[in-house]
Amino acid sequence: MIIKASKFVFIVVFVMFSGQFAFGMATETHGNKPLNALNFKSFPGIMPVVNHQSRVYHTWCNGNEFCYYRSDTAGLNDALKKFAAMDEMAVREVVFRPGKGQVKAFDGKTAIHYDWYFHIVGGIARASSKRDKGALIWSRSPMMVVYIGDGQIELDKIKIPKGVTVVQLADLSKRYIKAFDSKEKNVRGWGSHRLADLDLYNTDNLTAIAKLLDDEDSWVRLNVVGAVARYGKLAEGLLPKLNAMLPGSNENLKKKIQQAIQQIKAAKDNAKAAKKHNEILKKISKFFKKQPQDAPNRVNTEAK
Repeated sequence: MIIKASKFVFIVVFVMFSGQFAFGMATETHGNKPLNALNFKSFPGIMPVVNHQSRVYHTWCNGNEFCYYRSDTAGLNDALKKFAAMDEMAVREVVFRPGKGQVKAFDGKTAIHYDWYFHIVGGIARASSKRDKGALIWSRSPMMVVYIGDGQIELDKIKIPKGVTVVQLADLSKRYIKAFDSKEKNVRGWGSHRLADLDLYNTDNLTAIAKLLDDEDSWVRLNVVGAVARYGKLAEGLLPKLNAMLPGSNENLKKKIQQAIQQIKAAKDNAKAAKKHNEILKKISKFFKKQPQDAPNRVNTEAK
């Protein structure tokens, strides 16, 4: 495999469509060059997963860290065993979702395809999990996310080792929605996009996000408008509400609403994609029911 050197850059982060800018540092590494264990001291036993031979890409931004992997089912099963071996970590959750993973490199052009990723929230980014109900959205423990349907992973050949808990998108949706009454506007605002990220075909999630259009904070409403627009044609029923929000909104929010209205009106029908997505979700649900649940949702029921 060709390995490119790590790229370290200063970046200006446009924070989750919020209209706010923040300076930050970020790195990316292409290939599977071993990462330094000293950077992962908070998570004993994590390195065999982080440095798994199937890793193709890695990003870090202020502690928000993603390792991306491309492998067949055997490779995933090996990584799951290594994940289960992290004895000092009480929560080891793996999420299965439909589709095929793809992320853009820092150049904004290079597409990296992957079959699963490992998400670690540490450093400055970990502060989000310490906000009121923030841990319901930003897990304090590393989490694996596996894509099913359009990649190399065969669901019926996955072996879940003892100590690893299978989590469905529906489980995460419930957690995120519980965080929507957080006292922290960042949790409500950014949380709306995190919920949209889970399933852009889920009308129940859309309904939950739409309730935040009445949030008392204009910054939260700004984020929520952007989140509902991502649902495209499914959000057509919200057009009257969005139009009604225009009078009295500040200039930033008004502009965002107008963009959202245009985006929703221009959206194409996605019924075919939604059908395929939901069929895979049903298969994942059947797989889920066969698995022993060692500590379901533990990290989130303990979150305050």
